[in-house]
Amino acid sequence: MLDRRKGPDMLVKWVKWSGIISWILVSITLFITIIAKPDFESYMDKSFHVKLQSNWDVNLMQYVPVLLVLLFFFCIISIAINLSRCRRKSDRFNKTLILNAAAAFIGIILYLLFFT
Repeated sequence: MLDRRKGPDMLVKWVKWSGIISWILVSITLFITIIAKPDFESYMDKSFHVKLQSNWDVNLMQYVPVLLVLLFFFCIISIAINLSRCRRKSDRFNKTLILNAAAAFIGIILYLLFFT
């Protein structure tokens, strides 16, 4: 039997790229959270009476739940596409999407517990 496939179709490519896009969204969310968190006061800061940010930057943190919800639904949609396209032995399931969806869900819950 002649194999007429010319490589992966658009949905398989989507699943591959969705893992990369989900990690980019995770990185952006972590970067915003790191910038918004209060500064840690060291001995040198105390010695020289350096004024540090003592509270979370609420203006920056308002973007975090939006990014987390976007990441969660993006991963769920990509997992559904991956499940529908995972029929051959050579097809792989993208575990990164499950990890990022779970992390986004936990992040949403933590945001609701601590920032609302």
